[in-house]
Amino acid sequence: MSADRPLVSVCIPVYNAERWIAGALDSAVGQTYEELEIVVADNASTDGTVELARAVDDPRIRVERARETIGAVANHNRAIRLSRGAFVKFLHADDLLLPTCVEEMVALAREDESIGLVFAPRKVVVEQAPDPEWGELFARPHEYFGSLERVNDGRRLFRELLDAGFEANWVGEPTAVLLTRSALEHVGLLNERLFQIADLELWARIMASCRVGFVDHVLSVYRHHGESGTARNARVQRDWFDQPWLLEGLLAIPDLTPDERSRLVALRRAALRRAGRHQLGRLARGRPTAELPRYVAFRTRASLGKAPLLAPALVS
Repeated sequence: MSADRPLVSVCIPVYNAERWIAGALDSAVGQTYEELEIVVADNASTDGTVELARAVDDPRIRVERARETIGAVANHNRAIRLSRGAFVKFLHADDLLLPTCVEEMVALAREDESIGLVFAPRKVVVEQAPDPEWGELFARPHEYFGSLERVNDGRRLFRELLDAGFEANWVGEPTAVLLTRSALEHVGLLNERLFQIADLELWARIMASCRVGFVDHVLSVYRHHGESGTARNARVQRDWFDQPWLLEGLLAIPDLTPDERSRLVALRRAALRRAGRHQLGRLARGRPTAELPRYVAFRTRASLGKAPLLAPALVS
């Protein structure tokens, strides 16, 4: 490695992905930017994922198998902690990177040291999904931003998401994003209380204090299918309490303006009303969860000045 070609960590958090892992690794190994470490953070898979990953012959690949399965978001954080690069490039095991993805994203990130996040559009491939229209509906989420330049004021993008109530991820999934390690050291890792929108919450925290790079053409492939974690979470409504936790994470940003804070508080109030109605419905169906009591305990501790940290720190 050199100052001109810093190490990039391609982080692949994976669980039971024997169907796709070889393709994902081939797309990582085939990057035009060669100064890589490829960290496969296996979440105690029970299929052939680990064996297939170890069969790919490239010294830059490191397969780290967990002893027991942890949460999907926690495994993303584990992948980052196992990495050493100045830049972190996520790659989900069922997605693909186009050959110049890392090269182009790193080049942009290095144009301005205040950039903490770089993203680009992705091609959506829908495979055996219960919602085949998903690809058309969510193919170009970045177009919801008012405008995007090559280098953008992150705080402006944060406020645009705030105007929209943080109801959708306009950046895209982790495979579409490159992060700087310095940004992660500043804002922390993914909030492990979230199931579906942990990526959006992290993107927003980085936007609040960093500039954001945008490469205006497709650099990755996102595969939407019925076996994905996103689809499974949606089927069982595992993410029903995500919005209050997202808003709590954003309210912890230290330099919010009074207007930003008051608007986030109003969004939290509305999200809690919706969550309360949802919990009543779950109670009526005999399917209550511990999420609301857990949140009440968090708010109680917060009122005493003892709120637990929502975003784990990245300690280098």
